[in-house]
Amino acid sequence: MQIVGLNTVVYGVDDFDVARRYWTDFGLQLVMDAPDQVIFCTPEGSQVHMRHLADPMLAPAPVAGPTVRQVVWGVQDQAALDDIAAELGQDASTRIDDAGRVHATDPAGHAIAFEVSGVEPLMQPPTVFNTPGHAMRINAAAQIYPRAYPSHMSHVVFAVQNLQETVAFYEKRLGFRVTDSYTGSGVFLRPAGSADHHNLFLLQRGDAVGFHHLAFDVRDIHEVFGGGLFMTSRGWQTHIGPGRHPVSSAYFWYFKNPCGGAAEYDFDADICDDRWVARQFVPSAEAFAEWAFPDGVQRYQGMQTGKA
Repeated sequence: MQIVGLNTVVYGVDDFDVARRYWTDFGLQLVMDAPDQVIFCTPEGSQVHMRHLADPMLAPAPVAGPTVRQVVWGVQDQAALDDIAAELGQDASTRIDDAGRVHATDPAGHAIAFEVSGVEPLMQPPTVFNTPGHAMRINAAAQIYPRAYPSHMSHVVFAVQNLQETVAFYEKRLGFRVTDSYTGSGVFLRPAGSADHHNLFLLQRGDAVGFHHLAFDVRDIHEVFGGGLFMTSRGWQTHIGPGRHPVSSAYFWYFKNPCGGAAEYDFDADICDDRWVARQFVPSAEAFAEWAFPDGVQRYQGMQTGKA
């Protein structure tokens, strides 16, 4: 049952114009702009779909208003898709559409689907850094990004009220693996065909339910800042960041999203294979962020003075 990662995330939105402007500023590429649907994509082929809130094509969601209405997972091949159809076929919510996609609902009420992956991982040259004793960038200035263009849709996060039941569904029935966890309150999961630290994070906190955020990898720490500064200049509000997560090691910057929840730029998350040993963390501010700015940062407008 080789699920390889996120293919598509589908939103129900109340304003196409605002949603279109947000994802354009965020750095995704517009590939369809129809009266009933707007689609953006990353260079690797993962997609963000948007439909009007009242569109009957949308699956139900646990919460009202603009939010994610379905997560579509990519699988390695048709055999893997057939395995998922057989495993989930016993559930009342499961159906197969005319294109062969398998649709289901997880125990927390989130609509999910599966299709043969259309994502082609990018082979981008790594950013080179100079560190003491290791000069890698010689006679060349480091890049400054005027804005970000995310490369990879990395993970999606939901708040649930039945954490253990939902984790068990993904782990036992769909072959996801636990990478790390917060004791009693959150579990980081990755499917068997993914090396990302997590492609799904399930969080249980108070009475919260529903979609929290969608994250995208960028090329380096400079692009995190370039993207965040550009989004700020365009009037979008920071949710939290920039900062760095001890769990996953990733740098981040989250922006509130008019389509629901937040969207995150991230960089340098851990890569995991079968040798990774899952860790457990006590929930705390320090476990969430090594450091973080709560309200973003601004592009510097001053000049260096002659005195220190």
